[in-house]
Amino acid sequence: MMKFQNKLIRLIVFAGAMATLIGCGGGSSSNTPVGKLTAFYGDITNQRIVGIDVESMTLTSDTPTNGLKPYTVGRADGKNGTLNKLYGITRNSPWIEIIDLNTRAIIGNIPLQHTPRSCAYNEVLGLQLVSGVDKPMASLIDPTTDTVVTTVGRDTLVSPKDFGGSNATGHPVWLTQDIFAILDREVRKIDIYRVAKENDIWKATLLDSLATPTSAHHFIGKGVDGMDMGIALGDIPTDTFYVVTEGSGIDNIPPSILELKLANDKLTIHRSVSFDHKATQESHNKNKGDKDKDENKDKHEDESQILTAGHHATFHPNGVDLYVGSKAGEVLVINTTHMKIIKKITTGSGSGHTTFVPQRNLGIVTNHGDTFISIIDTSTHTKIKDLTVSGASINDIIMQSHTSFTDANGDFFYAFASNNGFFYEVNLETLEVSRTLDTGGTPVQGCFTYLQ
Repeated sequence: MMKFQNKLIRLIVFAGAMATLIGCGGGSSSNTPVGKLTAFYGDITNQRIVGIDVESMTLTSDTPTNGLKPYTVGRADGKNGTLNKLYGITRNSPWIEIIDLNTRAIIGNIPLQHTPRSCAYNEVLGLQLVSGVDKPMASLIDPTTDTVVTTVGRDTLVSPKDFGGSNATGHPVWLTQDIFAILDREVRKIDIYRVAKENDIWKATLLDSLATPTSAHHFIGKGVDGMDMGIALGDIPTDTFYVVTEGSGIDNIPPSILELKLANDKLTIHRSVSFDHKATQESHNKNKGDKDKDENKDKHEDESQILTAGHHATFHPNGVDLYVGSKAGEVLVINTTHMKIIKKITTGSGSGHTTFVPQRNLGIVTNHGDTFISIIDTSTHTKIKDLTVSGASINDIIMQSHTSFTDANGDFFYAFASNNGFFYEVNLETLEVSRTLDTGGTPVQGCFTYLQ
């Protein structure tokens, strides 16, 4: 019975997400989009945050940051959504920039004990959770005062060795209204904390630590792209969570999906399913035309380890199947009832994120290492087409953005061709690029929100 309830919860949350605002680092409880749809992205090349009016496809703001490597944008609107601010996440500077939504100017910063990676917003408590890039730490921020109310984790510089890059942590996440998780990538563990206010002071208490096979990238979140790691006022509690582990080339450990259970303040691994190194590499070789594998054998063996890396997973609208990208250029479809891989779909190099369009039974896959997106028929788990959205690489950065969006009616898909510096729209009726906006630079991640 519990398994059915968990599936039902995911279906309800997913359905609700279609009409909510796409929160910047967390969800919103509003059921009807109101205002002008606006995208905000961090541009790590030109050191700025760009604002785009999506309807008119125009650049409405260009905000230079004081901090280095502005990567994404976080919510700072408070419980009632009236604070009219955003947070600029500058990954190479130990602070967060405060952005006034009226003037789009930087009006201050919030000093941190670590450089910031990503964020997850808690609407219930009105707190923004920000994890670290250089240290496996996290800070809780009160947007009403723009201050850090408490900090947790290991105050030490680290250099993780697993797939997934050098970030000290994975995506931060709220598991309940008062329990959050920090993914310590260097020592391959997940720490969970409870936060509470005592005598008007916020305190976070470590509840449990869970060892993972390799570094964990993220808990699979809510919404059509699985990127919402926050807690909204209307969220239904669950005790079951799914996590992507990235795999290790050094230790020859494949990526995996872990099914976790939260009970009595303890997090445990209930079931898991691993990628197949050999099968993934064979698929990659076939996709690339079965190049001579005997030539430079050592290079190919090393490439096999690199290519099998796992990145990001999203729940199918049915609440049962997961789509997870592999760097080898395929999406694995995993049935969570049986925890088995039921299908492999050929996509592009660095297959990263899937955004679902339930109204049309579509899944849009962004390929971080290729010039095209892959469009999937999610009723049959088969590819419809690859659609070119970018020219050849001109910058030393991923080809396509982490963040994407579909409108509430499922008519259009939006994302950045990050490497080439332009924002694009795909008409989901014709499955062709319908409009583009050249912003220059390399915007890579951000959020979409409706502004009054």
